[in-house]
Amino acid sequence: MAKIYKETKVDVRPVEANAIVDIEIPTTENAQRRVRVSLSSGPARDDSTPIKDDEDFARRYLATQGSIYFRQRKIYPRSFLWRVVNDSTVLEIQSADVSKSILDKHEANLTLRLDFQEAIIPSGVALADTEDHEVLNVFVLTTSRRLHTITLRPEFFRRVSSIDENIQDWCKSFIPSPLTFTNPHRLHACSTTELFIALDSGALLRLTRRAGDDGSHWSQITFDEKTWGASLRGYVPWSGAQRISYDGRSLDPMTPNAIATTSDQTYVFAVCLNHTLKVWNLATNKLVGTKDLLDRPLAKQQPDSTAYFLNPADSVFLRVFNAERALDGGYRYYVATYTPHEMGQFKFWAVKGGLTTPLTIEDLFPQAVLRPSDPDSTGNMFWTVADFQIRPMEEGTRMELWVLWRNNGLYQLYTLHFNFESLEQDWSSNWTSTALDTRRNEPVPALVVSDVVDPTEKWIEYFFHPGRYTVETLEFALTSYQEALKPRTSATFLKRNAPLQERLCSTITASVSLRKYAEDDMDYAKYRTDTDHKWRQFWQVVEEVHNRRLEPVSLAYDTYSDLPWVVTTDACALIRECSATELLLHNSVLDLENELPMVADRWRHRKLETEVGNRYADSCHLIKVAADFRQRLPAAALRTFEEALYSELFLEPLLSTTERLASFIDQSELLEHVSDDMYDGLCAAMNKQINIYQLPKEPFHIILDTLFTIFAEKDSELLFTAFGAKILTNGSQESISHIRRLLHDLLILVVFVAGEISQEQGSSFDATELFPILINLIKECELLYWLSSHTRVLPGRSQHESGDVRAQSKSIGAVNSVLGDLFVLHIKPRPHVNLPQSFTLTKSISDVLSWVVHPGGVTFDYALVHIQCDLIVNGNLELASDFLKFQPSNAWSSYIKGRLFVAKGEFNVAAIHFQKAAYQLALGRPFGDLTEMSSGLLDLLSADKFNNGLPKYYQHILSLFEKAGSFSHVADFASLSLQALESDPHKDPNDPEYEDLRMDVLSRMFHASLRTCQFDKAYSALSRYTNLPLQKSALGLLIKAILSAYGSGTAGLEQLLHFPLWLTPNFSSYVDETLLSLARKQTSFSSSLDGDAWESNYTPDYHRILHAYRIARNDLRGAAELGYQTVQRLRHARDSPIAQRALIRRGKVDEEESKRMVEEDDLESKEIRHELLSLINLLACVDKSEAYILVDLDAVIPATAPAVGEAETPGKRHADDDVFMDDGTPSRAPSGSFSQRRRSSGAVSMDSARLAVSNHNNNNNKHKPSPRRVIVTLEQLRREYQSELDRVSRIQRGDWEFGVDGYEGIEEGAMDESLLDF
Repeated sequence: MAKIYKETKVDVRPVEANAIVDIEIPTTENAQRRVRVSLSSGPARDDSTPIKDDEDFARRYLATQGSIYFRQRKIYPRSFLWRVVNDSTVLEIQSADVSKSILDKHEANLTLRLDFQEAIIPSGVALADTEDHEVLNVFVLTTSRRLHTITLRPEFFRRVSSIDENIQDWCKSFIPSPLTFTNPHRLHACSTTELFIALDSGALLRLTRRAGDDGSHWSQITFDEKTWGASLRGYVPWSGAQRISYDGRSLDPMTPNAIATTSDQTYVFAVCLNHTLKVWNLATNKLVGTKDLLDRPLAKQQPDSTAYFLNPADSVFLRVFNAERALDGGYRYYVATYTPHEMGQFKFWAVKGGLTTPLTIEDLFPQAVLRPSDPDSTGNMFWTVADFQIRPMEEGTRMELWVLWRNNGLYQLYTLHFNFESLEQDWSSNWTSTALDTRRNEPVPALVVSDVVDPTEKWIEYFFHPGRYTVETLEFALTSYQEALKPRTSATFLKRNAPLQERLCSTITASVSLRKYAEDDMDYAKYRTDTDHKWRQFWQVVEEVHNRRLEPVSLAYDTYSDLPWVVTTDACALIRECSATELLLHNSVLDLENELPMVADRWRHRKLETEVGNRYADSCHLIKVAADFRQRLPAAALRTFEEALYSELFLEPLLSTTERLASFIDQSELLEHVSDDMYDGLCAAMNKQINIYQLPKEPFHIILDTLFTIFAEKDSELLFTAFGAKILTNGSQESISHIRRLLHDLLILVVFVAGEISQEQGSSFDATELFPILINLIKECELLYWLSSHTRVLPGRSQHESGDVRAQSKSIGAVNSVLGDLFVLHIKPRPHVNLPQSFTLTKSISDVLSWVVHPGGVTFDYALVHIQCDLIVNGNLELASDFLKFQPSNAWSSYIKGRLFVAKGEFNVAAIHFQKAAYQLALGRPFGDLTEMSSGLLDLLSADKFNNGLPKYYQHILSLFEKAGSFSHVADFASLSLQALESDPHKDPNDPEYEDLRMDVLSRMFHASLRTCQFDKAYSALSRYTNLPLQKSALGLLIKAILSAYGSGTAGLEQLLHFPLWLTPNFSSYVDETLLSLARKQTSFSSSLDGDAWESNYTPDYHRILHAYRIARNDLRGAAELGYQTVQRLRHARDSPIAQRALIRRGKVDEEESKRMVEEDDLESKEIRHELLSLINLLACVDKSEAYILVDLDAVIPATAPAVGEAETPGKRHADDDVFMDDGTPSRAPSGSFSQRRRSSGAVSMDSARLAVSNHNNNNNKHKPSPRRVIVTLEQLRREYQSELDRVSRIQRGDWEFGVDGYEGIEEGAMDESLLDF
């Protein structure tokens, strides 16, 4: 039997973590209180309490009943998956649409959990709707015999805010009166206004309501073929009457077990437990027909031993459908029934009459025994029919019967394609089957003792492969495994708040120890083997739990889109058509040869001959032989082969194809691991269809041509829903997995044949031709596998949260594979107009794979770089680093690598990649829209820097480093940009764009050099400024940065003098002005008598630096002016009693030191003499005619200025509005040091006599615009120096009273009259 359909499983859990809405349905106890609607997180719902046992796991996660309902109204949302979970008390409903219109902005991705707080009876859920209204009616019958009528609007599945918290407005309950003395058995919804309930008494209860009713009241009619007295007695079971026990109840044999109505709602059909088909006329409410399911004579009133009964737990026995103009056209309805008796048989019935003639039920094929094809014809396994569906067609042609077989947790899905007229012939030859999800049978990691990869790492990667196992499955398996370990080990397990992977590793390795035997070394091989064994034990537990999730529940068929569905206990599966590759992979040669023409006739929308080629039998056989040969190889051989393949895939080829093949044969060591038996087996298997010594190349190319096609995007007005995207992602993952395995099989076969088997004449096999083709395809497939096996967490994108107060919970980003997030979400589904959706889904999966590897208008290399860009943009740096192995060797890729290393902080490596890509990206031709190609990594302004010259490219690169904070690289690339800009032969200095670019680069270079203390480079950039104000400002920043970096020593001054200031006009004066400005702002000063002591203070003394700078520049008079200001400041500090008292009061000096200040020559006097002597020497070095200095009287500090230590908070003023400066006492010196106090004097003053005259003149000339200045000559300085010596002499002789206490002020007449106004 050919497998022409493929199953694609999908998890039913919501895509987003906060997309589950819990709704508590009111009961009789809480009907009056208001029930709240709460938004909860799916994965975190039951994390607080661990799973106890199998029953607890089943109660939480496994559905007891479920199906998919397809609305009659053909608008989104149209398909609804419903499941009954949590001890049958909770009904989950969610949208299961695969696609939606592009006009539907809000997606219906909410899952409603209706908690009834009491159990729902089996088959107690029914859904109905009308084409005229968009509401969905849900009918639920609970064990309390209460019928709930729930009206759901489509907005309920889109936004939580649309759900009315007053649930009683859209949820009504009603208890039918017959249910007060009998139990309900089945519920069936004929429409939104008509329901049928099967009763344990054998009766059928019909409930109807008017179109506008809300479900709080129903009209009731009971259908019962028994007489009134017999019916009344039937409510009380008599010991003599035959009853059927089920679920603690006693059922009448005439109890309807399956119910269906005709499309015009004229008749209701019921299959009863006594193996009969009964028909009631809904107009007359009478029984109009009865048939045995095998068309045997009906049993008498007292059943004999040959009577058949049906299992009350099974409800799949009946389907009613229409097939207009089928057969002779005289039949109104058609009925398909199934009975498990007599080895299981189907019957097809035709119903006619009923209007003017009595209703007749005719067996269309009375002589045919229609037994469905059994999955195990040998009878070793017992299979039962779990469900079946029929796709009706007009005229009864090209119809389909879908049969779901079940064997405990296993299932098979078979399909019969038939015409009504030829059903008997088609029944024996037209059966096909469905290939199940192959991800379930993925091989587990093999143990290779010599492998460098630890077994734990391989098993963790296996368990957490996307889509393989759910977190709940692994959690419960871990709990079960830990419970099994507790009696045998005392190891303590990690708490549940630890990551699951960490808890897994800790638990599995807890019972494995590293041993040492006698004198031998540590037995690492034994440790690896034991560890792998423990992981295999845990895997068996996981598989047992996982299989429980895949037990079949029901089969559904969407006749509108021609799409079958299988609902399992914790998942669902879509059934799609096999692709060409899957047809060759899942079928034997015999099945394809016998049934492919028949399949081609069914699939007239496809050209199978073109898809699989004319030598499909050889291709199919080649696949089977290659797979069998690979499975026979030992694990060590496969591991060596994978290592050689990795080197071939991701290293640049340096040899010719022939040399590469020979090298690969040697590195893979494949020939050494193939035994003689394996060789003979390969030859024997291949020779069954193809001569291995005359291999043709055509079967290889046929297989490879089916893998990937060129992607061609088509216009579509549809979009995949989040549910559809999960389906597409899972389907793509499975396709990638089997394509990858197929390519590895073929490569192993080609390499072995090329190295071991010589081809005879007539063979077209050429290994040197196939080898590079296979390597390129494997590299593309490895890319797809990487994308499908790596996940990332993206921010939540839910649209139902906006503006909803109740939905403002913690938003957790959905975990999705890179393939699903980057490609699947952007694929548009193909419209299924005149095409079954089972085919368009297969084409969509093919589109995903083709879009990645053959993206049409974009080359494969640029597609790889685009993926890398997206990873960087979304902050997936670890994934981007791992993805580097796929990156091509071109300039664009080198640039993106640089961006990755910048993001990782590896700036040196990034700079290498940026420089490697410079010339091609800056001077080459544009190759596309870089903003789109970079996935938004480059904005429009940045993209303009490419293909526009080296200066702009380097300007862009330095901007990247500047943003990342790597200023040394900013300076380097600024230098490269300037170098390229100046060497451009086409530059125009008058071009504003040129000037703007040059100034921008120079400015960034200057500031980056300052940040990295590259002062020479900063000065080089500064000297090239053309904007003079900006240059002057930058020079000030440079000087301040230099002096701050070098501190108070002479190194900063030496660095300034090192600059060629004379080459640039006015630079010397700019430096002087800058230093003068800094000196004026200076608040602390050092002493000239301490030698190098002032260099130990890190704070620069701008006053002394300026003094030294002027001397170095031969500006002796300027240096002398600074020296005279120092003399004035020192005199003020010496003569002001306020300063001395302040020092004592603040504790800067003690009492003894204060006495020494009075009795001995104070430090300021020594400094004054030293400074005056220095001034005399300076002016003596200039011409006599210029031996004078100018003193600005308006620049001195008033007499009330504070002395050492008296400074107040900046900005605080005394009554005379003089601003007091900060105390600049350095913190490095001891607070009690008198010399330290003198060095830190913060006041700048003149001698007291000149200060008084200055104040007097300023008061008299306060309206004059120019300041007052005086001339101080060399002779006057000498007299002042002599007067200082005389002063010291008088103090030593005691001729002049001197001290703090005796200070009485300064006389105004003490000023030297020889000073001239200037």
